[in-house]
Amino acid sequence: MKKGIIFLKGIILACSLVLLFALGRWVFFNIIKQNSILDGLVSFREAVIDDMESGKDTAVYYVKNVEKSDVHMINEYIDSAYGNVDTYRVILESGDYLAIQLNFVLSDNYYVIRKYLHNEEIPADRPKAKEIYDVIKTFIDHNITLNMTDFDKEIAVHDYIIKNCVYGFPKDSDDAYTSYGVLVSKTGVCDGYAEAFFMFMSCLGIECDIVVGDTSEGLHAWNQIKLEDAWYHVDLTWDDSLPDMGTYVKHTYVNLDDDAIRQNHSWREQFYNACTADKYNFYKKKFYYYSSYDDFAKGIRMQYGKSSVLEAAVEGLPDSPDLSFLFGNGGIRKVNYVIEDMGAYRIIVIYLNK
Repeated sequence: MKKGIIFLKGIILACSLVLLFALGRWVFFNIIKQNSILDGLVSFREAVIDDMESGKDTAVYYVKNVEKSDVHMINEYIDSAYGNVDTYRVILESGDYLAIQLNFVLSDNYYVIRKYLHNEEIPADRPKAKEIYDVIKTFIDHNITLNMTDFDKEIAVHDYIIKNCVYGFPKDSDDAYTSYGVLVSKTGVCDGYAEAFFMFMSCLGIECDIVVGDTSEGLHAWNQIKLEDAWYHVDLTWDDSLPDMGTYVKHTYVNLDDDAIRQNHSWREQFYNACTADKYNFYKKKFYYYSSYDDFAKGIRMQYGKSSVLEAAVEGLPDSPDLSFLFGNGGIRKVNYVIEDMGAYRIIVIYLNK
């Protein structure tokens, strides 16, 4: 009987401890940390990016409605040019609540931006950061002026990157995915293009994000940029033609809204800004947008002599447009063109004498 009583007391004590521990976890998440809880993966992702951009090397997050599998895949969600999550551990778990510690590794890009914006010295063990900084500063010093609008600055950077970078892999193939590959080695892939553009925009004080998604060709990265109070998609990689066209630059993917870029891009839209405006769409801003083929044939003449590339957005553009009217104007002897369907309109890019 005595042993039975002791056993029963043991069970009661164990149950009490379990309940007390569960109550303690409930109090911790719902009362003590109530104002620090991040609800859902979107909020968690934003907090991680903010902490990384502020230069933290570690941080603890209190979240709910976030799966542990999503914590494991956090690097696939954050799309930050500033670095990545190195390690993580779940410190505490209670129902839908998690306490998570993340440790970060900062990239060369972080030190470049801190140097440009705050004149903080780049660490001696970051020689690539110094090279990236020199390229960015030299370009801005020689090409960006006080009277330029943010749109002007965007186009100047867009054209510089495309003219000076070839899509592909440099000697160190890992560099292809970074701003170093695009700006210093002058060879890179989509991740590098997106990082390089982000770096320039950040140094120029223009809000910009990196987007990671998919196209028919597989995983892809591009940018979103904020001009005035609206966001737009920008894809430098898809504006850099293959095979490389050298100084021939097109602007098909400059400042698209969601509907236009959805024609061939997809992404986790809940993670990014909604892009619904068209004010700064390249073709509308430049008055290269035409509501009919006849208007296009007349209006395209205002581009003669300005560039070796003629561009237009045209509603109702046929698959094989008659461009014979171009010949005999300003020494035009040869015409090649590409057409891309953007849903409500089509883009035609005409390469002259190429």
